[in-house]
Amino acid sequence: MAVSKQDLVPPAYDGGIVSDFKDGKYSRRNFLMLAGFGSISVLGGVKAVGKLSAKTPIIADAKGVLFHDATRCVACFRCELACSEFNDGFASSYLARVKAYRNQAFGPAGATYEGDGATTGGQTQGVWGNFRQVVETCKQCPHPVPCAEACPQGAIQVEPNSGSRKINTALCIGCGICTVACPWQMPTLNTSIHKASKCFLCNGSPECARACPTGSLKYVPWRDLRSGSPLVQSGIMPASTQTNCAVCHSN
Repeated sequence: MAVSKQDLVPPAYDGGIVSDFKDGKYSRRNFLMLAGFGSISVLGGVKAVGKLSAKTPIIADAKGVLFHDATRCVACFRCELACSEFNDGFASSYLARVKAYRNQAFGPAGATYEGDGATTGGQTQGVWGNFRQVVETCKQCPHPVPCAEACPQGAIQVEPNSGSRKINTALCIGCGICTVACPWQMPTLNTSIHKASKCFLCNGSPECARACPTGSLKYVPWRDLRSGSPLVQSGIMPASTQTNCAVCHSN
């Protein structure tokens, strides 16, 4: 039995653009499918797709990042409660900017497990694997930032206090492209208000880390956490980003 990665993508209300990404129908919207996902590279290992829009890229690294120590985690989900209650006014694992509940049973990236007399391959974390609870956090990606580069509205910008990548809800149109662009699917589309959200480190004082009873979640100086984090999906990157970045990263 396996958890489908497509099941993790929220429904779209914009006429099917997110559904097309999920189903691999990039050509229908003139997107280019280039190299498949490999190791973390200058473009973060994501697939390149056609040009979406011109915008000022995010260059500077964030000042901090959330780090999860799985050896301390007891799967209490207080991080998700603190996050969603602080940001949305009510408790919601789905809207939480840290992702714990979706990994409880199967682990990151829709891991598989042994059941029904059949052995399936894949990762074995989660309750029905090796019981290791992994809380996924936004990597606050360095340049080029996949979600920001893919956003057609330029709605993902730098929050000045923490340097985090924050969604400007005044610009967000709720298309959901950012949820597909991020290889770890950290942005979340709230279909009730037609806006996306993601972790912005609570402007430098993350509520989830403050609420964690075991110290499993820590707010630390920024470091690149991408290579050690299991992927949820391939992710996307505009082809124009690959072209523009090649000027500086050709060597």
